[in-house]
Amino acid sequence: MRLGATPLAWLLAAFLSAFAAPLAAQDTTRVVVDTTTRYKSDSLPLKPTRTLSFDTDEATWASLDVSPDGRTLVFELLGDLYTLPMGGGVAKAITTGLPFDSQPRYSPDGKRIVFLSDRDGGENVWTCAVDGTQLRQVSKGPSSLYASPEWTPDGQYVVVSRQEDPLRGNYQLWLYHKNGGTGISLTKPDSGVGAVGPRDRRPTIDALGAAFGSDPRYIWYARHRGGFGYNLTFPLWQLATYDRETG
Repeated sequence: MRLGATPLAWLLAAFLSAFAAPLAAQDTTRVVVDTTTRYKSDSLPLKPTRTLSFDTDEATWASLDVSPDGRTLVFELLGDLYTLPMGGGVAKAITTGLPFDSQPRYSPDGKRIVFLSDRDGGENVWTCAVDGTQLRQVSKGPSSLYASPEWTPDGQYVVVSRQEDPLRGNYQLWLYHKNGGTGISLTKPDSGVGAVGPRDRRPTIDALGAAFGSDPRYIWYARHRGGFGYNLTFPLWQLATYDRETG
């Protein structure tokens, strides 16, 4: 007899039918793709969502400079640049927003300011008019670090310390035209001979704080054997000059 075969066949047919129905429905379902444009949280420039207002009459570790006519100060505070009359008063913000702007310096003619900013996504050298307008990017790089920008006395170039590798590199003096370009390294050939500081596997030296004296031929700066180390032996830095005519 085959009495047991009938219920088993029925159960199998019911089982297959239960799966066949949704599969058939799935084949006829139209897939709708959401093409709505959404703001990416990691895109640049970032959009601020809040504004912070505050009053203060002091700043710590603020970089500042005096205008050539001696009437105005420009300084950094919490990533923004401000100008202030030499006699005191209310500071005026000339750059604001999310970019971190720092280390401003007046041009010799007092018409522009060079400073550092990460407004393009990486730290670079920028210039602007004294009121913060007419922004112009001087250097272009996604991962370099910069420090202590300074104008040449003729106002045509900017000397700045540039570090290629934030973890293992050294600051070298670079020269850029005021309108931008690739720039050239001035102190890259310096192998560290005569430089104070620990000797390590990176013979190049750190060069920071470019400045000019009465003779525009020479760049004064602070020089130190490259690399970071513990238990350093003093003195750590020395004054040096770079001859712009002979290199």
